[in-house]
Amino acid sequence: MTAMTQLSGRGALDAPFGSLKPGAAMRAMLALARGRRLAPGARSWVRRRVRRMMPPDEIDIVVEGLSFRVSPRDNKDGFDLAAKHRLPEAEERAFVLDQLQPGDLFVDIGANLGVYSVSTAARGPQGIHVVAFEPHPVSQPRLALNLAANGLTDRVTIEPVAVGPTRGTTTLWANASGNAGRASLHAFDGDRSLGFDVDIVPLAERLADYSAPVGVLKIDIEGFEDQALLPYVDSVPRERWPRAIVAETTHAHLWQRDLIQGLLERGYTRAATTAENVMLILSGAPTAPLNTPR
Repeated sequence: MTAMTQLSGRGALDAPFGSLKPGAAMRAMLALARGRRLAPGARSWVRRRVRRMMPPDEIDIVVEGLSFRVSPRDNKDGFDLAAKHRLPEAEERAFVLDQLQPGDLFVDIGANLGVYSVSTAARGPQGIHVVAFEPHPVSQPRLALNLAANGLTDRVTIEPVAVGPTRGTTTLWANASGNAGRASLHAFDGDRSLGFDVDIVPLAERLADYSAPVGVLKIDIEGFEDQALLPYVDSVPRERWPRAIVAETTHAHLWQRDLIQGLLERGYTRAATTAENVMLILSGAPTAPLNTPR
């Protein structure tokens, strides 16, 4: 745990938000990475190389009116927020907000730095509560800090555990490319050099502590989505199922069971699909219409 934790110094976590401004060198690198005049292919090439050259500093940024402390080098979401200066996955986030109703739970499994948790808690309907699952020992304190920086601590509960089929302890493998946001309970090629012991619990067990209905569930846990979500819908009454789901499909080849087919067989319908995610709605559940991205 020591090697990765060193990327997020205690001083950076304790510093007041707004005090960690990017230095001149990092500002120049981020301006280069934005590459507004570059062709898309060239821009991607430049961004990959610029990120590897970034200093391991944490910086404070405001993106679309929301505050984030990020480390652009060790977390791709952090780099994208700083370099592109926009929140990712606009269509998916709009879907989340459209489907939530006052008093709902929004369950964010794999919350990372808090892009979904922060934006949903800040902009969702009145009285919603966010439950953010994030076991990573570096991403978790950054998530907490980002919630506090936006005044959202009372609207979000951080669950510092992984989600899986059974209760126990498991290894959360770090990603060899240095992207803390890609840590997984699956060991990708080269990842076994660094891992963290984390608690793992069934989703049904942890959500039993919350009485509000699950309006929307977003899950992005690098190929472990099937083992986290299918046991939940198999073990709780239908009225406790999420009315809508956003599920990452990038690592679907790692699934033991086809998550999307399993959810379709249980009564969900496909609302939309993007390059990395699928959006599903439970048939017969009261939902809002799918609108255009915000």
